Amino acid sequence: MHQSKMIKKSQMLLVLLLACCFHISNSWAESQKASLREDDIEHEPGNLQNGMRVAIDLCILCHNLKYVKYQDLMQIGLSAQSVDEIRGVNRVNDPILSRMTNEQMNALFGMTTPDLSLMAKARSGGTQYIYSLLLAYQERTDKVIINKLYPSIKMPDVFAYSIENENHARSTIEQNARDVAAFLTWTADPTAEERRTLGVYVMLYLFVLTFMLYLVKQKTWSRLKRL
Repeated sequence: MHQSKMIKKSQMLLVLLLACCFHISNSWAESQKASLREDDIEHEPGNLQNGMRVAIDLCILCHNLKYVKYQDLMQIGLSAQSVDEIRGVNRVNDPILSRMTNEQMNALFGMTTPDLSLMAKARSGGTQYIYSLLLAYQERTDKVIINKLYPSIKMPDVFAYSIENENHARSTIEQNARDVAAFLTWTADPTAEERRTLGVYVMLYLFVLTFMLYLVKQKTWSRLKRL
């Protein structure tokens, strides 16, 4: 009897612990989501191409896109010649990797930087999270630059957004950040647009098939009723 009570108490404590963890996790996710920017982000080929070029110039210095190959960039409208110019000495079917080695990353940041291929899926908020993170840097009164969305992040303010005061330059940075977010959303799911297009045709096919089966059913039952 005593052992049974102990088991029940342990089960209740476990349930309470899981409930608390869920509540804390959910509260953190909601608070983080509330701090994200809500600007519209376009995913047109021009935006994806600009985001790719900015990402190649800035992000790939320290991060990998190991699930994206250079040849995949033709899916966003780049020509084979443009891809050849971007890949340099790399092969067309090579993944897009950082120019830094893991040893250099560890020496500079004390860690291996995360791969960005699936970042839009890995973070709550996805596209908006990436966009907000890139523009969340601010300069404190002591001239130290921090990221208010992710205070412990080791990534510097690559756009220098926190110290830029000219409105036109800030608008350009914001557009580049939107395009980078759009590009990294594409890298996380390159076939999303293709699936959406295919889904329309599948639904049309199912609609026509259903209608034809309905007509066959009506004709078949009309014959049976006459028997």
